[in-house]
Amino acid sequence: MRGRIVLGLLSALVAAGLLVVMLTFGVPAPFAVAWTLILLAIVAATRQAFVDEVVVWPPEAPRAEGRGSDVSRLAWAINTRTGVAGHVVVRRVQGVVRRRLAHLGLDLDDPQDHPRIDAVLGDGVRASLHAREVQRVDIERVLDALDRIPIDTEETT
Repeated sequence: MRGRIVLGLLSALVAAGLLVVMLTFGVPAPFAVAWTLILLAIVAATRQAFVDEVVVWPPEAPRAEGRGSDVSRLAWAINTRTGVAGHVVVRRVQGVVRRRLAHLGLDLDDPQDHPRIDAVLGDGVRASLHAREVQRVDIERVLDALDRIPIDTEETT
């Protein structure tokens, strides 16, 4: 606030000095006053703070732009024309399957647990996650199978 008062006083002094100089050179008084007022208006308009800014030095480092939400990245990872799910979606779904099966004491990577996993999820559901090209319908089948698995709510809360 004090800086604005000092700036205002300095600009008024400069304007008064300019008025005196113009009057000394024989410029008519109304013309000199008009130009002084125009100068003050220009200075006031250019120094006007339109928002209450607090100047902090050094300025903040620019923030990295967000990459988008997880949902949008997963949605773009499925090719809408061919229906092939990208590796991002497949890995995310495999992670969910691993966590859900771990609650049942099953390991997705253990070959001895594969028959029990197939019994819980359904035939071909586990194998569809390991196919070369996982289709959107395969992902939907896996997620539907996961919805059918009962969750023990006492352990998760």
